[in-house]
Amino acid sequence: MTSKLRRPVLELYAQCLRSARKCPQWEQREMMKTYVRMKFRGEMATQDPDRVRSLLADAREELERMEYYHSIYEARKSAEAAANGSNTGDATGGGGLTATTKTQRASVCPECKEAYPSAEANFCANCGTKRPTR
Repeated sequence: MTSKLRRPVLELYAQCLRSARKCPQWEQREMMKTYVRMKFRGEMATQDPDRVRSLLADAREELERMEYYHSIYEARKSAEAAANGSNTGDATGGGGLTATTKTQRASVCPECKEAYPSAEANFCANCGTKRPTR
């Protein structure tokens, strides 16, 4: 691996491990940490800079997907807490939605034709396809 790509690879590796630690159940956390280590170590000897860039792009997309699922879990947890009366509604309010809805986004997945679960969803909950912008 070239020295220019070494730092981004190591930073992405650390981000992936941090994201894996957010998994709610111990088994999921351990499985995700093992998966991250396996994927990165499996390509550790890769020397082709174009291949490394391609792998980095794939890893960033997987990280974005993992963060999306973490956000869904947190949103559900907050909604359940609010429904149970233990949360007085400090979470996001309405301000977060207006910033993300300024650009028009597809409302239905182009692959499986399922509706996205929310306006903030970046990936289809049914097939995992990244949400395109219009």
